[in-house]
Amino acid sequence: MDREADLVAAVRAANPAAVAQALSDGAGPDSVLAARRADHAAVDVLLTAGADPNAVDRHGHTALMHAIERNERAVSTALLLAGAARAGALDIAQGWRRQGVQFDLGEMSVGLDDVPIGRRAVRLHPTGYELRGDPAEFRRWGQLVACAMEELGGDEWDARTGTPYALAQTVADRLVDGPVKSPTASWHRIELTSAELATVRQAFVELVYGVRVTLPDGLGQEYVHDALDELDAQLP
Repeated sequence: MDREADLVAAVRAANPAAVAQALSDGAGPDSVLAARRADHAAVDVLLTAGADPNAVDRHGHTALMHAIERNERAVSTALLLAGAARAGALDIAQGWRRQGVQFDLGEMSVGLDDVPIGRRAVRLHPTGYELRGDPAEFRRWGQLVACAMEELGGDEWDARTGTPYALAQTVADRLVDGPVKSPTASWHRIELTSAELATVRQAFVELVYGVRVTLPDGLGQEYVHDALDELDAQLP
């Protein structure tokens, strides 16, 4: 039995009882993972089991930083109550303009200052199909779409995804070259049609559940799975 895999699966499924069972079976607690999956009940279970609220991922991000970036205030509150360090968290709250969290972090007043940060998430703006993030993240998404296309080829892509191969090529190129700096904030943005966004999602689905390919340098299955989960969580 792969205890760590059981824990990952339980957190992804937002199942606190399964998280507790995996921990009792010997899996190591991981609050960073739970924060990325945005489930405060799982975070509570992991923290109670001894998860380090200040553990960092390979990018140096803590669970609190992930929770703030994904606007999961219940998770960030649980981590703060558990003693999570605030270093770096305020910058992320300011950069994404999470004003409520800024007050939680001790700010006496907040505004809409443009604070540049390094973003590790892509957010779907609720008023349409506008993605917000950093050019580096958009570029990774474009690389993943291109990777899935190259592996499948035109006919198989069309048959498996139900989206046109030519559209996928356009989307991949746009994700690399199309994001523009927001005039009022430090993030970049790109507007996609519903068909283009569906194409991105289908590429992620193929890379997670379908084809097995060598991913671009620095990108692994965990990254693709995260990208798919986070996109699905934001879709209406």
